[in-house]
Amino acid sequence: MAHYKLILAYEGTQYSGFQRQLEKTSVQGVFEDALRTLGWQGRSILTAGRTDTGVHASGQVVSFELDWKHGDQKLLSALNYHLPADIQVQRLEQTTAQFHPRYDALARNYLYRIYWQPARDPLRDRFAWRLDLQPDINLMNQAAADLLGEHDFIAFGRPLSETGTSFRRIEQAEWQQPGASVMEFSITGNAFLYHMVRRIVYVLVKVGIKEAPVGIIRQGLETGSTEIVALAPARGLTMMSVRYAED
Repeated sequence: MAHYKLILAYEGTQYSGFQRQLEKTSVQGVFEDALRTLGWQGRSILTAGRTDTGVHASGQVVSFELDWKHGDQKLLSALNYHLPADIQVQRLEQTTAQFHPRYDALARNYLYRIYWQPARDPLRDRFAWRLDLQPDINLMNQAAADLLGEHDFIAFGRPLSETGTSFRRIEQAEWQQPGASVMEFSITGNAFLYHMVRRIVYVLVKVGIKEAPVGIIRQGLETGSTEIVALAPARGLTMMSVRYAED
């Protein structure tokens, strides 16, 4: 019995998040169904983290045990054959039985995309949040700088359990403009609270369109509230990568 680690990419539009659910289609449920066609008899795969309904991933990390005799490349090909086109394995390797994609992770990176124009663009609307006007990237980056370091992020999300801590460490948070009428926000941290990235993005966009002060991130970290409760749409968010010690 070998222990496998793989990188999974998926378009989250048609799925009710990553985590398996009884009456809704999830990425985990579809992936586990594909595994069962190859003889997998486990109860649940392990994963680096959950993503919400409509959120995408290019670097989700999954691990599982499987008795497979035909080599790693054939396993990757077999999984992708049984998976739909919007869920595909990118890389696969054998690892130690002790590896846990969530607890061994040192950092996770997410990317959020926005664009601005009068009407929706069908070719990018599944992967970005459309705004009516261009936000000020300098104001957003000034505000985002306050995210760096270790803070209590309770103003921007909640732990997944009642006993969990809301302290997180952010090592990178920056907006860039890679092309006309589009911006991308990259954020890297040791872990994230439920809805944390989407709340942060919404607040930063409010700063960019001058509907919130630059100091609102600092206010949230110091007082536990920004008085803004909305979320940026899920479709703009992609889980890009997870970093481990061996990386």
